[in-house]
Amino acid sequence: MENWDEKLELLQELVASKQVKKLREIFEEVNIVDLAEMVEKFTFAEVLFVFKTIKKEITAELFAYLSFDRQEDLIKAFSGPEIKSILDNLYLDDVVDFLEEMPENIVRKVLQNASVQQRAEINMLLSFAVNSAGSIMTTDYVELDEHDSVSQALVKIRKQGKTAETINTCFVINASNMLLGSVKLKDILFAKEGTEIGDIMDTDIASVTTLDDQENVVRVFQKYDISVLPVVNAQYRLMGIITVDDVIDVLEEEATEDIHLMAAIRPLEGSYLETGIVDMFKARIPWLLVLMVSATVTDYVITANNHVLVLLPSLAFFIPMLMDTAGNAGSQASAMVIRGISVDSLSYKDFFKVLIKEIRVAMVVGLILFLVNTMRIGIFMPSVGWTMGMLVSLSVYITILLSKIIGGSLPLLALVFKIDPAAMSGPVITTTVDAISLTVYFAIATTFLMM
Repeated sequence: MENWDEKLELLQELVASKQVKKLREIFEEVNIVDLAEMVEKFTFAEVLFVFKTIKKEITAELFAYLSFDRQEDLIKAFSGPEIKSILDNLYLDDVVDFLEEMPENIVRKVLQNASVQQRAEINMLLSFAVNSAGSIMTTDYVELDEHDSVSQALVKIRKQGKTAETINTCFVINASNMLLGSVKLKDILFAKEGTEIGDIMDTDIASVTTLDDQENVVRVFQKYDISVLPVVNAQYRLMGIITVDDVIDVLEEEATEDIHLMAAIRPLEGSYLETGIVDMFKARIPWLLVLMVSATVTDYVITANNHVLVLLPSLAFFIPMLMDTAGNAGSQASAMVIRGISVDSLSYKDFFKVLIKEIRVAMVVGLILFLVNTMRIGIFMPSVGWTMGMLVSLSVYITILLSKIIGGSLPLLALVFKIDPAAMSGPVITTTVDAISLTVYFAIATTFLMM
């Protein structure tokens, strides 16, 4: 960290003293991601100086790693030729990423300074649905013809590779732009010069369509252990590619969304510190209101059974323990099933398999908790008595069974109704099983009194 602070201080000193040569040397040596973090600490005047003095290909890459707020300020300050220079040196998917976060006037200014081809490709990428494969792909890739010789292919790679996101894998198409296969650069380099690309290409390749959800894209990357994936349209024409760095961004985005949903928060974009108070309020209040109102059911169950509490006042001691245990059991089951949906591709077709497994687990877990809780009450609460201990422990056993079934079932049912399974966890599960556990508890107590 000290080294980072020293570099930041050195950069600011060089900018202040306008030592352009030394500044350029540092920008060519230091990792661009680290430089972006340092430039974020600059004043806006210092940032402008950097963009006016450093090589355009470096500042374009630097621009892609800056925050959206900083990018917006820069676009406002840039002239038309400066914006054009940024566009010429940026990958199109990075351009689209920042345009999606910009206000309309900024988008219009950028598109006005883009070339006709750039504007057409940017508009195409922006037209795809959010979170679809088409929205995260790039059109910067190397394409070859199946009849190209190795020598011709190398010429194309040198020409197209300057702006391509990757040259390690090249894609083979025909005259209609249909995807025929892919070929690795390594295979081209070690093939004989007269060999045709069609003879060394791999025709059995994974692909996704532009309409596929980005979560499906991640699953394809995981399944086939690849670093780049072609994106095709309904006619199997090659539209673009998705690289592994895009998938990492998707993983972070999806994980953040699931964490928010599991905590009963409307998903937010951006970092915690950059998110405004109003946005946080809007994200949290809806579910808090719903959960608070839904607690009325729990209140009703307790009120309806006041006569039981009057006759057996010791029942009240165990209500918090029972509700907590039921909620925790349900949350455990839902967390495991949600993970199974994400990692093991569980679907609603596996409902009965999940149901049977959760019942078997619940029976074992419930039995252990039944025995431990009975002994706990008998030893540490002798005034309550063994009979009451058995009654409470039986309630625990049954609520564990029901909680596991509910916790394992709700995420799968969410798939049927096309709801994110992560929304069926945490507070939602807890609130549901609270009411059920109390109903079971008082039903057993009432039966005991009648006996």
